[in-house]
Formats: sequence, structure tokens, C-alpha cells
Amino acid sequence: MTVDAATLAEIQDAVRGHDSLVVRAGGTKSPAQAAGTTIGLSKLRGITEYSPAECVLTAWAGTPLRDIEQALRAHAQYLPFDPPLVDAGATIGGTVATGLSGSGRYRYGGVRDFLIGARVVDGEGTVIRSGGKVVKNAAGFLLHHALVGSAGRFGVIAEVTFKVFPLPEARATLKVTCGSAAAAASTARSIEATRFDCEALDFDTHGTLWVRIAGRSAAVRSRLMRLHDVVGGARIEDDNPEWAEAREFTWAQGRSIVKSVDGPHTATPARYICAGAASWIACDDCLGGPIG
Repeated sequence: MTVDAATLAEIQDAVRGHDSLVVRAGGTKSPAQAAGTTIGLSKLRGITEYSPAECVLTAWAGTPLRDIEQALRAHAQYLPFDPPLVDAGATIGGTVATGLSGSGRYRYGGVRDFLIGARVVDGEGTVIRSGGKVVKNAAGFLLHHALVGSAGRFGVIAEVTFKVFPLPEARATLKVTCGSAAAAASTARSIEATRFDCEALDFDTHGTLWVRIAGRSAAVRSRLMRLHDVVGGARIEDDNPEWAEAREFTWAQGRSIVKSVDGPHTATPARYICAGAASWIACDDCLGGPIG
């Protein structure tokens, strides 16, 4: 059974009227949860407040990431942690609930580092607000930080507020063939030990390493040349498809995905994000679904 909620009041009514609820919005991720009535938040969408000058955006939890990215791009801003599954229809609330960040986490931090406020409906149907709508509003670990990766266990996330960043003027990517995952990991560690300020650093099971840098156009060109002198590889002129493949998990070829933090795996296919030492492993019998 599914109960749709398009307003905060409808979420409260649903919570008060059911013993347990499974929260669903875009349906792109399926963390393990207890069975129960599903509350659908796909109609709870829209940007409620956006201040480009303050670099702060607030949106309902069911707002598709695609809509948020379009609004930010109009003001040359973005979410630096590369939220996954944008094209698949992922929502901003689902991204918080599952705690998923992409390759950009390497340089800028993950979703928790950009979430500055939230409104959540607890198990009694009470609306709780944590944080605020300004970048510097409190110190310490707050409730909205605990919501990241909670999969709805602390309540139904209704609204979230993020700080955003200006888009870099330019980006460039080196693609290095290392021969094996172990060799790619070794090369990645050598890059991390140098002065190079990389925006993203990924590699896969086959030993292909991607290194992305960003900044001012003139500086990016010279930095890329110095990086090439150290690790070799080939510059990718149009690197958007390469990173879109990582963000949308198209490399998994339709298989289910599980996330591991145990280090590089020999499973094929798999992709390793140096930020957070996270491995994304594709398999045919993963528990949970698209993202487990």
C-alpha cells in the first residue's frame, strides 16, 4: 500500500495513521528496510527558497536533483559533492536519506558537509526543525547531520537546506591506464602524496584511473601538464561522459550496486572512489535493489 503526501500536513497525517512507514520518492535507491506501508514523496517537490548571493538553497524532499541542478546552473552554481543518479530521477531528500555522494566528495566533502538545515516529521507526527538557512548558524553535530544515511529511521525528511558553490571556470581530466586495480591504487596514493589539488580521483577494477582538476582556465591547463609529467595518461577533451558514467552507474550495465568501504575489490565490474575509500560493486544478486 502506498500513501502519497504532497504537503507537510499530509506527511503528519500519514505518520499518525500508520504504525510504520517506508519512505519513497524517486525510487532510485533501495536501502534495506522493514516492510510496511510506503509513503510516497514524489509530489512533495519544489524549491522553496534560493539565494544565489548567499549560496543557499532550500527544497522539499521530493524535488528531483535534475530540477535543482538546472536552477543552480542558471546562476553558475552547483552541488560539489556530485550527487549520484541525477538522470535516473533521484531526489534531494533521497540523497540525504541514503547519504550518497559522488566523485566530487574527494575535494569538497560529502552530502553531510553541505546540508545546513532540515525539517523532519518524527514518529509522533511532530515537525522538527534542525539547523537553519544560513551557512554559519550553529556548531557541533546536529540532527540534520544524523539524517544523512539514516534511510528514514529518525523520521520522514520533508525539507532540506544546502549551501552551494560557484561552478569552476574550467575542468580537465587525465585518464591513466595502470594495468590493474592494485597499480591504480598505488598511483592514486602517489598523486595524493604530491602537491596536486585534485577535484576527483577514481579508478576501476581494470586499472583505469581518472584524475579531475578544476579552477581557472589558464591554471588548469598548466596544472594538467605538470600532472601528466608525473603520471602520464591522456587528457580527455570532453570528460562529461566519463564522469556521468560514474555518477549514473552506467558502468554497472544494469546490475544492482552495493557500497563497500573495505578497499578495492576484484569483483567485475567495480569502481573505487578515493574519497571516503568507497567501492561501488556491481552484482546480479545484491540485496536491496539498484543501490543496496
